Amino acid sequence: MTSGGATEPTFVRERPNPLLRFSLKLPVYLYRGPIAELMRSRCVLQLTTIGRKSGLPRKTCVSFMPLEDRIIVFSGLRGVKSNWYQNILANPRVTVKVGRRTFQGTAREVGDPALRRELIVRHRDRSHSCGPPTWIRPLLGRTKIFDYDNELRIAVENAESLPVVEIIPDTPQR
Repeated sequence: MTSGGATEPTFVRERPNPLLRFSLKLPVYLYRGPIAELMRSRCVLQLTTIGRKSGLPRKTCVSFMPLEDRIIVFSGLRGVKSNWYQNILANPRVTVKVGRRTFQGTAREVGDPALRRELIVRHRDRSHSCGPPTWIRPLLGRTKIFDYDNELRIAVENAESLPVVEIIPDTPQR
């Protein structure tokens, strides 16, 4: 999925604890109506890929950043081992739900390490309006459920090897 002599993403993390895995799967079931709009406002979209082994649709929620005519998504928590990322490598056709709007598109890896860093830093700079609300972040960190600010720090430190994917919609989005 990379073009030319670009560096392949290599970012890998250990599997999250069971509580975090559960809390990351929960948004997939809640991504409807007003809750979908709330999650969109926190920079979370629902991504449907085709399972690389099963051939079945697989839904997940991921952090995103709109950029011109496309959507940028980040694979920070599991890096190259994220199932959705592996599915995209096998089949780049995706369905994206951003709030109440759904569209089809093609996903491709951002191969340029410098561009990956730039996109991740840009996303981090928007982090006050993305991710968990700022008032709950200390509680999530202290309870070891999810340390959002630390995750952003790790993403920036590993930006050149972190998988970043751009999704190009089949039809222009307004």
